[in-house]
Amino acid sequence: MLNFLFYITIFTFLVTLGTINFSNQIWATSANSESVTTSSINFEGIVTKVTDGDTLNIMTKEGDTITIRLALIDAPERNEPGFNEAKNFITEQCLDKNAQVDPDNNQGLTYGRTVAVVYCEGVNVNEAILDNNLADIYQNFCEVSEFADTDWAREHGCSNTRGDNNSDDNDKKENPAESGSTNDNGVDISDTSKDLDCKDFDEKNIPVGEDDPHNLDADGDGIGCEG
Repeated sequence: MLNFLFYITIFTFLVTLGTINFSNQIWATSANSESVTTSSINFEGIVTKVTDGDTLNIMTKEGDTITIRLALIDAPERNEPGFNEAKNFITEQCLDKNAQVDPDNNQGLTYGRTVAVVYCEGVNVNEAILDNNLADIYQNFCEVSEFADTDWAREHGCSNTRGDNNSDDNDKKENPAESGSTNDNGVDISDTSKDLDCKDFDEKNIPVGEDDPHNLDADGDGIGCEG
C-alpha cells in the first residue's frame, strides 16, 4: 500500500511540473528546436547577438534564444548606407546587457521572429534608434502595430499614415512577402540578365527560396532584403 501511494505521489508531482513548464513557454525560435509553444507575455533576458539595426537575439532565463524584430523600425539593410551605424548603435545599447521585451500582440511571429519593443537597461531602443536618425519608422505597419499610437511612434511618422491608405494597399503592406518576386516597378528576381540589389526593390522580405541568383538573402533563411 505504501509503495502504491509513493508512486501516485511521484506521478502527481511530474504531471504538475510538466504543466508549470508548459504554461511558462513563450513566443520563441529556440537554439535547440525549430519552434517553441507561444505566448504574448512580456519577458526578459540577455542580448546575445545583434544582426542589424532592427534585429537581435535574446537568451531567456529558461535558456531559449529568441530572435526579436524591433516593432515599427525600418533600419538599413546590409550593403545599404547607414547599415553599420545602425547595427553599431543597437550593439552598444544592448549587446550582453539585460533586456525587457514587450511583444506586439497584433503581429505575433514574423518569419520566425517576435515583433516587439525592447528595453535595454531600461532604454527603449525602438525609440532611441529613431531619435538618433539611424532608422525610419516602418510606416507599412502603422495600421497594424499595437505600438503605433505611442508618443514616439506618432512623433516619427505613424500619425501621418493611419487611416490614409486604401484596403488593397494595406493588405499588401501587412504581408510584404505575399507580393511575389517582383517589386512595385516590376523587377523580377528570377531575371539573371543583370545584377540586382535590395535597393532595386521597393518592398522588403522578398521570398527567394533556395534559388537566390542575386544574393539577396544574407542570412540564408529563404527571405531576401529583410526589414
